[in-house]
Amino acid sequence: MTEVYKDSSRPIEERVEDLLSKMSLKEKVGQMTGFFMITAENVLEAVEKYHAGAGGPFIIWEKPEDLANTVNVFQSYALEKSRLGIPLLLYMDADHGHAFVKGATVFPHNLAMAATWDPEFSMKTAEVTAKEARATGVHQNLNPVCDIARDPRWGRTYETFGESPYLCSVMASAMVRGYQGGEGYRIDGEHIAATAKHFPAYSCPEAGEDTAPVDISEYTFYTIHLPSFHAAIRSGVLSIMPCYNEINGKPVHGSYEYLSDLLRGSLGFRGIVVSDWGGVEMLHRYHRTAESFKEAVRQSVEAGLDIASIGGERFYQALLELVNEGVISERRIDESVRRILAVKFRLGLFENVQVNLEQTSKIVGNSSNRELALEAARKCIVLLKNEGIMPLRKDLNSILVTGPNADNIEGLLGGWTNHFGPWPSVNTVLESIKNKVSQKTSVTYLRGADYNQLENLEEVKGKAKEADVAIAILGEYAYIHEFWTFADLASIFAGGSGAGLPSSEYTEEIKQKLTARLDLFPSRALIELPEAQLKLVKILHETGTPTVVVLLAGRPLAIRWIAENVPAVLIAFYPGIEGGRAVADVLFGDYNPGGKLPISIPKSGGQIPVRYNYKPRPFREAHPPAYSPLFEFGFGLSYTRFEYSALEVSPKKVGVKGRVNISVTVTNSGEVAGDEVVQLYVNDMYSSRVTPVKELKGFKRIFLKPGESKRLTFILNVEDLAVYQDKGRFTVEPGVFKVLVGASSEDIRLEDSFEVA
Repeated sequence: MTEVYKDSSRPIEERVEDLLSKMSLKEKVGQMTGFFMITAENVLEAVEKYHAGAGGPFIIWEKPEDLANTVNVFQSYALEKSRLGIPLLLYMDADHGHAFVKGATVFPHNLAMAATWDPEFSMKTAEVTAKEARATGVHQNLNPVCDIARDPRWGRTYETFGESPYLCSVMASAMVRGYQGGEGYRIDGEHIAATAKHFPAYSCPEAGEDTAPVDISEYTFYTIHLPSFHAAIRSGVLSIMPCYNEINGKPVHGSYEYLSDLLRGSLGFRGIVVSDWGGVEMLHRYHRTAESFKEAVRQSVEAGLDIASIGGERFYQALLELVNEGVISERRIDESVRRILAVKFRLGLFENVQVNLEQTSKIVGNSSNRELALEAARKCIVLLKNEGIMPLRKDLNSILVTGPNADNIEGLLGGWTNHFGPWPSVNTVLESIKNKVSQKTSVTYLRGADYNQLENLEEVKGKAKEADVAIAILGEYAYIHEFWTFADLASIFAGGSGAGLPSSEYTEEIKQKLTARLDLFPSRALIELPEAQLKLVKILHETGTPTVVVLLAGRPLAIRWIAENVPAVLIAFYPGIEGGRAVADVLFGDYNPGGKLPISIPKSGGQIPVRYNYKPRPFREAHPPAYSPLFEFGFGLSYTRFEYSALEVSPKKVGVKGRVNISVTVTNSGEVAGDEVVQLYVNDMYSSRVTPVKELKGFKRIFLKPGESKRLTFILNVEDLAVYQDKGRFTVEPGVFKVLVGASSEDIRLEDSFEVA
């Protein structure tokens, strides 16, 4: 007779309880312990000695088949060497495609995807990421990032969906549905568990320093940072990852208030909580709320942690001792193990955990997926300025291409990617330009500058004078966290604790290197484009040759001089594996740009913070326009023109439980087909608490042929206009609400109002 937990026809709850009843304490603690899973030997030890339940093959992979084959070996140990045959839950960071695996499809990073303002399309990219990850044996993606980008000095800005809680919520929800396959209970063999991170307010550390303390008001916490996590939870996200920071003095990894009362109580989360790398040990080593690592384990588990992602032997032994000593009850362990087993059953791991290598080769990086990546890269490009020189002609006599990101795939792929060695079939922007122009066009490439140092400027100047147009591809290299490269990472973590934390004793050389990093671009101290890259553009400008600047970067950069002096500027963020082709398509008019900024671009570093949903303040008439950015949230140009008309708001008076229909007609009045993102903002005219001057409450990206018009209708639930009171409570207040519809947060074309009775 088949045991209940092995019978796929039985309800998951029954299977969980049956398996749990058969497990020893050691086996239960093992399910809560994640391991670095690098070699067959270390995985065999983790399974046999520590009953490992989870882990991550966190290294880079040269071929998808290598990862799939390795994972099959790992799982065979779990099935054959463990008493009950419980499969491993394997997770990786596939933030923008399965990018640690060379040959996989690499999509634009989240900030770039947010620039598409197209959640349904973004969901398709998440579906492809899920299929490629599952085809290599990965079951859980440590994504989407639900953090709200409030300070572009922060090195993880590009991992977010921007500055708007509404836009981030919609995009995060779409990504969760894409990864997990909708909102159903069971997840099929082509989808994976999503992880909303970094709960609940990682992205506003002091001075933009990654993992630094977060000191924010209750109002900001609930109205800005929580909505995107709540949206992910409503969409059925299976996992939550806490942030490293302490918030108002409370480290999240050790906070029952955040991980249990708020997350499971108020927000209704029912999945698993998985630690960030060194999040548990940080309670002891950095936050110093725990006098020992063992005490840190106690705090995190009692707070509500289910899996220490790379806790390893130390976490296992400490937790086992805590239970045997009666400090933590076995009942508390059972709570976590129930949740972990439920996720494994929902993923179907007990039925089919081995990977079919033939399917791996067919799925990962196939031509259909690459075409979707190309479309994503096109849709994310934002045209910031165009004084009539774009689109460029393909039959120009000569073009000069220059800049540090012109012939460099790092500026396309961004961080959290395997950059080592050549990628198969990736065209840089330079190569894509050469492929795009006519045979008679001469394309000259001179780098002119790396990210911080000038090169052969006189030669650049001479070639620019001879060229019909100069194209400067500028911006940032690929980085993670505190602007680390992978080479930095190797130095910083060499000799570390093995729990995802750096070595406690750096060499003097490493200390000097880290200190010097603040003076080099990119860093949190430098939001302006560095002098070397700016000087390169000024040299081009001095020649009088028409110039286009293309920015490949992970965050908004202050480019005031360029915006005021260069005739054409576009930003592609980190556009992914097909970004080179996409940029060339936009430059030469094969694609009409329709992306819009998901984050404001400041005039200078001193203007930070700058965001569209600021609050009104006294004496604003007498102050300089502090909140007027260089390019505002929602901004983006096109090669055509769009007109707005016939705004209608109905009903004009509505109850607190009602809905308001807002309709507008948009017409393409130009000569080129293109996309427009129609944006709906609302302003609460008078309220019991001070509220922002405007809040995004809806948007739609539409395609229009020349002369074509479309009638759009937004449905606004009055409950979504509730004003925050205190202790997590929101109330809909009566009064007049202004409706603003336009092409950006500042380019408002039509206004009306309605009243909540």
